Amino acid sequence: MGMLDRYKKKGGFSQLLTLIETSGGKKREQFLSLIGQESPGWEQELKKKILTVDRVFSWPQDVMSEVLSRLQPLTLCVSLHGRDAQQIEKILAPLPPITKRKLLDQMSELNPSPAEKATCEMKLITEVRAIAASGYIKIEKFDADLFIEENIEERLNHSDSGLAYLSKIDITFSDDGKSSPKDAPGVPTSASGSSSEIDLMKRKMSQLVQENSILRQENATLKDKLAQIKRIA
Repeated sequence: MGMLDRYKKKGGFSQLLTLIETSGGKKREQFLSLIGQESPGWEQELKKKILTVDRVFSWPQDVMSEVLSRLQPLTLCVSLHGRDAQQIEKILAPLPPITKRKLLDQMSELNPSPAEKATCEMKLITEVRAIAASGYIKIEKFDADLFIEENIEERLNHSDSGLAYLSKIDITFSDDGKSSPKDAPGVPTSASGSSSEIDLMKRKMSQLVQENSILRQENATLKDKLAQIKRIA
């Protein structure tokens, strides 16, 4: 049973995304690496939709006004700790002067360890996801790549079908140098050739299938964005 199998059902993508977002940097990279070995399409889509502290802090000021007013002050202060003053000033700009001064005073008294900072950053992401789920912000209106369409699992599973079929095929070469698939349903076999040529052909076929999968995902994303624009309009 592969790592992705339990997440291929409806709602599984969001569950896996939450797991990755709330994992530390090294553990997150390990998760994504394992996922990429099973499905490059899932890995690419997850990377595109991962919410990070830096991504949150880059949102428009009207959005940040909604977010900052609902975050736990300590979570925000620890997450901001270590950033330069100019950047902090820009992030806190939507807040009233009195609220901003209280946060800056609280920050000056903090000296969080790297582990404490990482924990608060993960907590901030969880709080922002909850704010979005409650309807205070509409992510699709200002960061469309984060939008998760309803049938995303079905789309990603379908895009993997070509790679799954390829894994069952063994490429062989005849004496005249022509290649043919072996052990695929309804396909005749031929004499075996050199292993290096077989590996090369497999890599080329795998690359073509992956490129096709990426193009299909990009096409689906463009359709989603167009639908979002129509809804907003």
